[in-house]
Amino acid sequence: DRAARIGASTLRAVIEAVIFDYGGVFSSPLFRGIGALETRMGYPPGSLLELLFGDSTYVGIDSRGAGLVGGGATVAEDHDWYKLETGQIGLAEWYEGVRRRAPDVIGTELDMGAYLQFLADMPVGVHWNVVHRARALRSEGMKVGLLTNNVKEWGDHWRETIPIDELFHVVIDSSEVGMRKPDPRVYELTCDRLGIAPGASVFVDDNADNIAAARALGMQAVHFGDDPFVAMDELDAVLAETRNGTK
Repeated sequence: DRAARIGASTLRAVIEAVIFDYGGVFSSPLFRGIGALETRMGYPPGSLLELLFGDSTYVGIDSRGAGLVGGGATVAEDHDWYKLETGQIGLAEWYEGVRRRAPDVIGTELDMGAYLQFLADMPVGVHWNVVHRARALRSEGMKVGLLTNNVKEWGDHWRETIPIDELFHVVIDSSEVGMRKPDPRVYELTCDRLGIAPGASVFVDDNADNIAAARALGMQAVHFGDDPFVAMDELDAVLAETRNGTK
């Protein structure tokens, strides 16, 4: 049944669902400014991202915290961050691994107090225009899904930031299903639960690796940049083109 849906996706022009990422799409970008923490603590540029996430461009930011065009999602499956986001280990075990690896990656012990303070001070806002657009899409009869790479212990917090039940027909959290973007299986799972072919959906994400994986499955995609209003305009343009039969 899944193979039939994927095969049929290239034949469908009408979009039946919009699938959103959470972090950096509904929320403001996370971990911006971590380069300043590296500088303040004397850690080599990019080393803290490498230590925490196994990727010096993780979440699409460079060592200065500036936005990047691509990269940042493909974490090695043997890294603790991958295991954390796929529910194989818990947050306490991840923190212990960070402490253990720190001398080899950043050249010294990690000042965990400074890092935790950075997390506490990290500004996390909500892009309310994205919330309003998702609500409108659902009211118009569009299926709306959420596909997020996330951490089980953070679930209660991020779910309280937006009206999850009101907005989404389906919510796929990597830590609950044991798969994370850009693994194509997690996109297929999301589409299956929405009851659609991949080609009948638009995927919205702020990470270029995740966008590329979606497009490889035949999904339309919008790469969410620094301006949430521009991103929603691009989404509306994709929906308008498919409704007019131009894609």
